[in-house]
Amino acid sequence: MKKTLRGLFFKTDSRAEYYYDDYSGMVYPCPDGLKKTLQGLESESDGWSTFISERYHKYGAFWGIDRPPENPAEPDAEKIAATVKQNGFRQIILTVTGNCNMKCRYCINSDIYPYTDKMTFDSMPFSVARAALNYYLDNLERIRKTDPGRTAVITFYGGEPLLEFSLIKEIVQYVRSKKVKNLLFTLTTNGLLLNEEISDFLVANKFAVWVSIDGPKNQHDRNRIMAGEKGTFQRVFSNIRNFRHRYPDYYLIGFLVTYDWKTDISELRKFFYNNIEFKNSLFMFNPVGSYFTKYYSRFSDKERNHFAEQVNKIKKELRASPIDFNDPVINFFITTPYRLQLMRKILGSPGRPEIPATGTCIPGEKICVLPDGRFQPCERVPGLANIGDVTEGLDFDKIARLISLYNKNIANNCWGCPVMQLCKTCFSHFWSGKEFKKPLPSFCKDQILWIRTILEETYSLIEARPEYYEEIIKLYQKRYSRLLSLNF
Repeated sequence: MKKTLRGLFFKTDSRAEYYYDDYSGMVYPCPDGLKKTLQGLESESDGWSTFISERYHKYGAFWGIDRPPENPAEPDAEKIAATVKQNGFRQIILTVTGNCNMKCRYCINSDIYPYTDKMTFDSMPFSVARAALNYYLDNLERIRKTDPGRTAVITFYGGEPLLEFSLIKEIVQYVRSKKVKNLLFTLTTNGLLLNEEISDFLVANKFAVWVSIDGPKNQHDRNRIMAGEKGTFQRVFSNIRNFRHRYPDYYLIGFLVTYDWKTDISELRKFFYNNIEFKNSLFMFNPVGSYFTKYYSRFSDKERNHFAEQVNKIKKELRASPIDFNDPVINFFITTPYRLQLMRKILGSPGRPEIPATGTCIPGEKICVLPDGRFQPCERVPGLANIGDVTEGLDFDKIARLISLYNKNIANNCWGCPVMQLCKTCFSHFWSGKEFKKPLPSFCKDQILWIRTILEETYSLIEARPEYYEEIIKLYQKRYSRLLSLNF
């Protein structure tokens, strides 16, 4: 079978050309001779043929089989079970309630996501939580025989999980009674109930706590509201301030910031940089989800263009002045794509032969437990699929059928894409409520363009600031290994 190139050429601001090779995940400086040889415009008798051959044999670079098998095998339930039983059970997510004390305008359970199955207001009985934890911990204990360092990650999710604080305490007490080693509790909260009693409990049990806050009052209260459109900033920020006052050195706290085209980036920078409550904290900046939603129809072209201008202004700053890694907006909102590009070889790729493309996980790598005891692959897409329950455990036949459906509608169509292994789309991007919906051609073109742009900007920055790569490595080793190891 003929081997072909799969990757893309890109240029930096200096007009230097590079080649991203999708087979190996590596980036090569690309002088004219190498480019012409790769494109078949020059014979391989010149000096570049040796270079190409060496990289091919050492890294699998440049040439590969870029087409699907003629008769691709269906996902095999037994093989998937073996994979999950060896590499899965990395996290259990307990949806302790579907109820919430806020009505955020961009909530995935709101009407702006018409295809998403809405959560019920049910709460999880302790008996369901206990059964789910027994199943998870029993399987994790078996995995630890070959991977003794594996951390047990138990996450509380909602709705707003702190509405079920009594249940959370009961669950933590139960897990403690089982004397689980290498244990991490995590919790995502809107911050309204983060009082002294709850804060003391979370710190005493070394929870990794994520608090949602979208910036200063005028930014936060635009979307994060209660019933009656009452803003929540004052209560949330006051609770964060009190938490930090009581526990100034507690490092397992991070902040989730959601933005859209109306977000004022300069206001975000001032707010998070100037308030000591956020010093040395972890941040995750995420846009309001844009798939299968009417949310972005509310914005004008002027607002969209203004947002893009803000982003471009900060990118120019990065090349002209020293990077302040204590500025969380610079650090995550702008440079995260750069960092992920630079560190893809360090972070590695798990390699999932069951799914040939995209960045989706294998259901069972983590388990999301609903209040009634059913298992879902992911907390981010309510109603995605029922892949088991607390009584019977994971149903690998259902998982195989889910993967088969995803491959047929999505992943098997990715062959020939120059960023097939770099694309980070997953189940959540394509689930329309009943099926995996094939993306429009424009969707994939936008993904390729985005990755090309990030590569161009990343390597332009490295050319202008050669020390940037080393700074990123040090930053990862010092701070972000904590974040990236938490399986979020």
